[in-house]
Amino acid sequence: MMASTASTAVIFRRGPSRWTRLYLWNTRTDAITPGSWFAGRLYEWTSDLSPDGRHLVYLARNESKRRLDAAAEAFGDQTMWSWTALCKPPWVKALALWSAGPDGGGIFTDNHTLVLNHPASLLAQQTRIKPAGFTVRGLEGTEQIHVLCTSLERTGWQIIQRPERWYGSGEVGALILRKKKLELRFTRSPEYRWEATYIWLGTDARPRVEQASWADFDQHGRLLIARQGRLFVVQGADLQELIDLNQDQPRHHVTDQS
Repeated sequence: MMASTASTAVIFRRGPSRWTRLYLWNTRTDAITPGSWFAGRLYEWTSDLSPDGRHLVYLARNESKRRLDAAAEAFGDQTMWSWTALCKPPWVKALALWSAGPDGGGIFTDNHTLVLNHPASLLAQQTRIKPAGFTVRGLEGTEQIHVLCTSLERTGWQIIQRPERWYGSGEVGALILRKKKLELRFTRSPEYRWEATYIWLGTDARPRVEQASWADFDQHGRLLIARQGRLFVVQGADLQELIDLNQDQPRHHVTDQS
């Protein structure tokens, strides 16, 4: 996930099992700083990085009894199995917090303004920790695809096709975006699973872009891909590895810090 006005990105590393870890990445120097291990799922496609790269809004999910009991004790909410939070990456510690349902997450419209993927009519009652120094509003009559499209467009992606319906649209009704010679196709199954596929549109060879779990051009014009827990810079038909995260495993005593 790229910042739009700074040489900053955030890596969401999924796995092993039900763990997720954040990393802060300086795309100018390629220094990568490991951050929080989170016991649960962080949803990268409904999360967003502020234009200056200083803050992250994310959607999280953890249905464990321990987590539900903690939410009930802290906020009196016995059904808080998913939530939206504001943090300073690479740490997931919540600076602001909202209870969520099947949808959540949000986008930055500037460095201190958030539009959350929560109904505007429910936002006040879903607020658990109020943000300091941020303006926040909910959605009025739009849906999660709006959040996704706005975030991607801000970092240079152009919408080629927007489906008439989002859930269960299938390949024919895919959301299609392009950035330079890279195409990104999104579908959403009736079971709410995201499917993202990358296609290289150029005539020059680019190694196995279609097999990437993530691909993008960074703020300096480099093509980057992630595949099987490894991050690469694409140089012509070759790959230069930046980092292999497969050996990075959570310690047993690590707990989520949301």
